[in-house]
Formats: sequence, C-alpha cells, structure tokens
Amino acid sequence: MRDGVYHNIPTVTIGAGRIGIMPLPDQNAIADIDNWQASLVISMTTTAEMGGPLSPALAKIGVDWEHLPITDFCTPDANIRDLWAQLSPAVHARLAAGQGVIVHCRGGCGRSGMIALRMLVEQGEAAPDALARLRAVRPCAVETPDQLAWAGSGTPH
Repeated sequence: MRDGVYHNIPTVTIGAGRIGIMPLPDQNAIADIDNWQASLVISMTTTAEMGGPLSPALAKIGVDWEHLPITDFCTPDANIRDLWAQLSPAVHARLAAGQGVIVHCRGGCGRSGMIALRMLVEQGEAAPDALARLRAVRPCAVETPDQLAWAGSGTPH
C-alpha cells in the first residue's frame, strides 16, 4: 500500500503499518474504519466534542480505542504527554506488526495531524518530510506552530 485515501480515510504508510487520519467518526464512518481494517482508533477530541466514547461502536467491529483529549488548536498538556509516552510503544508495536492505526479529532486536521506527525517522527522520519507526506493526503494536517513544534520534537524509537 502507498500513501493515499483508502475507504475514505487519508492514509500514510509507516514501515509495514498504516496511519489513517480523519474527522470525528459518525455511524457511517464506522463502516469505513472496519473496511480500512484498523486495529486501533485514537481520539484526540474532548469528551464534550465527541458526545461520548467511541469504544462501544468500535468494540462491535473488533477495534481498540484510546482517548487522548486535547483542546482544539492546542497541544498535549502534561497529563496527555504522559499518557502518550505510555501509549506510544504499543502504537509503534502495532505499526511494526503491519497494523493500521487511525487518529481523529473534530475536523481531522490539527490534533490528529499533530499525533500522526509525532508517530512518523518517532519512527525516525524528518519532521518536514513527514509533514509533507501527511499534507499530501490531508492538506490541513497540523494547524498551529505549537502543534508542529510538539510533533516534531519526538524522539525516534
């Protein structure tokens, strides 16, 4: 698979794995997630934005769910940075195993682009190259200088 849009989900490859980036999924998008064959969905939206967790809908299709709530146009606070530090090795293990990980925020741009960029940088890709790849499939990925700075500061695994 190459970078592109698959099952309505902008996708970049990373080793044997895939990262998908999308807006907040509705019921119709759950079928796209299933067809894309995600093993994990990471929600970057606040609970208020989502209206509740996605875990029940995703569990029905066998997809795991993690929640890293970040306020729109912001970067992770200390708590979320700690959660990411704990979650990141498992995410990279999934990618190394050839699995697909989808990240989303409300619009599928800033916060989801930020964490997708962070994953690519943590895999050793240079931030400018990774950002270009992300924006080739999702032009709005990463919206603020602070998001770019945080995502680009990842240490390779």
